[in-house]
Amino acid sequence: MIPKDSTPVKHKILTEIFAKRRLTLNEIAIVSYIMRWSWGFDDGERRQDWTGKLIKRKMANDIGMLESHLCETINKMILENKIIVKDKCYQFNEHYEKWKNFPKKEVFNKIKLPEKGSKTSRKGKENFPKKEVKLPEKGSLSMPNNQGEGIKNKDVKGGEHLYKDTLKDNKDKKDKNIRFNFIKKEFSNLTKEKMEEFDKKYPGIDIDQQIERMENWLMGEKEKRDKGEKDKIPKDYNRFINNWLRKEEQQ
Repeated sequence: MIPKDSTPVKHKILTEIFAKRRLTLNEIAIVSYIMRWSWGFDDGERRQDWTGKLIKRKMANDIGMLESHLCETINKMILENKIIVKDKCYQFNEHYEKWKNFPKKEVFNKIKLPEKGSKTSRKGKENFPKKEVKLPEKGSLSMPNNQGEGIKNKDVKGGEHLYKDTLKDNKDKKDKNIRFNFIKKEFSNLTKEKMEEFDKKYPGIDIDQQIERMENWLMGEKEKRDKGEKDKIPKDYNRFINNWLRKEEQQ
């Protein structure tokens, strides 16, 4: 007889999956949580295979994991068929022989890189055709004549500091922007501070739930764009989120 307040787990799962370390520590934490809130219930005859609707932020808090790490791990597990998601409800796929194992870099980079030998670079952060790379004009501050020696104060009067400061300003400005990653299907750079700011600004609204609704809406607009239809994908996501939450507050 299974003790009260216990979750039944098959011996095969314990020996063939957990004991043989087919999952990482983060994956085991997520799977354990999913099993608790699915198999941990029954109707008297059989276990419950699906969890109720779960919010990733709450999952991360309950498990004690950074939300960004949890989202990244869950997205990878979904692609590898280790867990299944339907309407925000989760199920653990215990049939490990049907799992698909992908290197992490392949999971989060669905955009196929150009073949070796093509005119695009495979090394950099972005792959631009060579013809699109515009070199600075001769004599500009960002490229002194003696390129081999690097930028020095004596080469460009004040140029080194201006160049470095400009890069730093651009980086700082970029880091503050909320963006949307259409590969991961989620917002990026949505910091804990930003979420707390939204919580204070729009009390009474479930921010996590609304963020998930926005993410689903944006993916729908991307499908329209891919089909050549008119889409409403915003350019300023901070304004987009605020406008969305403001409308929800007024309803």
